[in-house]
Formats: sequence, structure tokens, C-alpha cells
Amino acid sequence: MPVGTSDLTVVLLAGGEATRLPRKLERTDHGDPLIVQAYERFAPHFPVVISASAAFAPEVDARLACPIAIDRWTKRGPLAGLLSALAVVDTTLAFVVAADMPNVGAEVARELLAVYLALDDAVVPEHRYGVEPLCALYDRAAVLRVAPPILRTSGAVRDVLAGMNVRYVGMEPERFANVNTPDDWNREFKGRAAGPDIRTDGVPDGTADR
Repeated sequence: MPVGTSDLTVVLLAGGEATRLPRKLERTDHGDPLIVQAYERFAPHFPVVISASAAFAPEVDARLACPIAIDRWTKRGPLAGLLSALAVVDTTLAFVVAADMPNVGAEVARELLAVYLALDDAVVPEHRYGVEPLCALYDRAAVLRVAPPILRTSGAVRDVLAGMNVRYVGMEPERFANVNTPDDWNREFKGRAAGPDIRTDGVPDGTADR
């Protein structure tokens, strides 16, 4: 039996170390910070909880009118962040998505919800390059049952899926592009705002072509 949108919370994973693009979720040189963009894509449609490794800058935090769950386990990857966030989620389902995926919005959550059945522990996008466990619909109780032992071993979200009843849904891979490097940043945001390109050494380049 389908579950309605009122029984779904969006969990934004925002706790990565971002060593290749430091503080990428709070950068403003292309417009609004990525974490604010992600929040605003989902907040009109679903309750939102943000998983973070530390507090955001005050000016960013002021724009995030939702619970922010600080990782209980530090530097343990997205699974630790997911478990920390689920502690404050009170809905049956959670749509879990990395906050650095600028092309993912509420429509993806709705598409996965539309095919969810009561026996599913997770509904996960798949495409020609693989699967997307960090942009997927999860049964909260199933995650809390399966994930804790894995956190103590590999800590991999993919290993959580191995212990679940998973429904896979075909989607186009371009929808799941994320921003991990300066090249990714320029690919996604060049031309969207007046800020400079970012050189591959991470230093803003004000002389780049417009």
C-alpha cells in the first residue's frame, strides 16, 4: 500500500569533509550556498532534517529553518550522518540525499515514493554507471535495524543495501551529478551567477572567460 508524502522526511547529508573543495556547501561565489539551495528545493514540499558534522556559519544557519543533527560519530562517513539524522526523524520513510547534488529536487523523492511498496526497505535509483544509495528512499526502521553493525565495520551505505529488500528504479545518471571538485563546481555553476570560476588548484580565478 502506498505511503503518502506526509509520512516522508527529507534528510540532507551535509557532513562530508570536502577536502577537494573545502566548505563547498557554504560557498557564496555562485549565489546562495549549496546547502541553502538544497534546503529550499525540498522545504516547500517535505519536512527536512540536515545531517552535519558541525554548525554552519551563522548567516547560513539563519536560512535553514529545520532541525540540524550534528554527527554523533565523527569522520565516519555518510552512514554515521544518516544514523544521527534518523534519531530526530519521526516519519516512516526518509528520502536521503547528499546536499551537493544540485540537480536533485522534490520530484525525485516523489518518483521513488510512487513505486514504494510496504515490503520495500529501500527504493534506490540505478543507471548505466551504477546505483545511488546517497539519493534514495529508505524505511527508517529498516535502516536503524540493519545499519548499526555495518557502521562498526565497513561503514559503507552500499553494505546496508545488501541487508535490505531493495527496489531499484531506472533513472538518468545526469540527475545525480554532484559537486566534489573545482571542475565539478565550474561545470555546474559557470554562467549561473556572476562569481568567478574556480581554478583546479582551488583558487578563484577572476580572469576566466565569461
